[in-house]
Amino acid sequence: MAGRILVVDGVPTNRITMKVRLSSACYEVAAAASGTEALRLADLLQPQVVLIGASLPDMTAPELCAALRAGPGGSELPVLVQAQGVERIAALRAGASALIEAMGDDLTLLARIRGLMRADPQLEHAHGMAEPGAAFQHDNRPRAVFVADQPATALGWRHALQGRVHFAISVCDPERALSDAARGRVPDLYLIAADIHQPGDGLRLLSELRSRPLSRDAGFVIVLRAERAEMTAVALDLGAGDVLPADLTGPAAATEAAIRLETQLARKHDADRRREETQRNVALALTDPLTGLHNRRYALPRLAELFQQTGSIGGTLAVMLLDLDRFKQVNDNHGHAAGDAVLAAVARRLADSLPPAAFLARIGGEEFLAVLPDCPARAARLIAEDMRQAVQARPVPLPPECAEPELSVTISAGIAVIGDRREAAMLDPEMLLARADRALLSAKSAGRNRIVMAPATLAA
Repeated sequence: MAGRILVVDGVPTNRITMKVRLSSACYEVAAAASGTEALRLADLLQPQVVLIGASLPDMTAPELCAALRAGPGGSELPVLVQAQGVERIAALRAGASALIEAMGDDLTLLARIRGLMRADPQLEHAHGMAEPGAAFQHDNRPRAVFVADQPATALGWRHALQGRVHFAISVCDPERALSDAARGRVPDLYLIAADIHQPGDGLRLLSELRSRPLSRDAGFVIVLRAERAEMTAVALDLGAGDVLPADLTGPAAATEAAIRLETQLARKHDADRRREETQRNVALALTDPLTGLHNRRYALPRLAELFQQTGSIGGTLAVMLLDLDRFKQVNDNHGHAAGDAVLAAVARRLADSLPPAAFLARIGGEEFLAVLPDCPARAARLIAEDMRQAVQARPVPLPPECAEPELSVTISAGIAVIGDRREAAMLDPEMLLARADRALLSAKSAGRNRIVMAPATLAA
């Protein structure tokens, strides 16, 4: 099934018809005949979309929409409402995600549902820590850019909406919108006419802006003339959050348009918040909280990637395992607060000694992993020596509660290097780490506070 939808309608034939329409698109559909039943089923079934029809026996569609919004998880629940006349604005003010026509075509209805049910397109790139767009504000208000077939049209929209919205409005042409987006001057919301110089120009602009990393997270609303209503489904599938009619200048139309644009801004800002939260969670999952370095969960897959890259295109790859000498005695004699202070200070000193292309991770209690791409053995030895000297150069200050004000510490290191493709073909990342680990053990056995290079050939 594509997802769960709750259909609410007081007319049995309407419920049956809508259920057939949605089931044919492979949605799992439940139906409710009243607002009370809808609230019970929403809590029980946790639908991904609620579609509210007409003629409920116990409450109006706006009242049900408001009740759904007030329930657990209701703030993020997409709600589609069939409404006419003044009830349209009431539904929007009650929190409707979008309005639909009672006799609307299936393509448009399904496109709206897909857009609302789509699993957070704004979050698709979160794992890559996408670069955020640059700020595009001269005050604290959100900002919208209007793009129409001619400046007078966009200026008319702005004049009709000013005083009804809480965001700043700029007017520009498509070329300016694209050039601003390329420089990171991205608004919170775009309102774009579907047809600009040629039919479909606005849809192509929407698609282009949605494809660019700096502008893809903006909100998008398309304006369609009545004779082009068949393009509604296309606009929604291209990423528009809503589609408005071309006549936005009348008082009633402007009021409805203002609420719908504010709804899209709210959705955009909520997506921003959730994306930032996801990025924070990803960062926390891959970061050691004490030292701020990458952790083992990040380090080993990243080492595998660099190893594969070295085997594919050649070059060298150096791996260092570094271990604090006699660290157990630090915890035993001075306490864990002293141990934490030592680990944090050593991590900073090690990181400061590495070249920019390298990465450093804490992979065990007192063990660190450094990986240096394009680093031959001699250079790796010199960098490791710099790291060793940086650690022992000055004592680590201890917290006030410790008996001693500071403590001198040292590290030992084992280094293994892939020198060419042939050697990479003989190894895998685990074997390379094992070579570095054996070199580290040799450094410990030889008296600590020293560096040992693994032999260039695979040990027996």
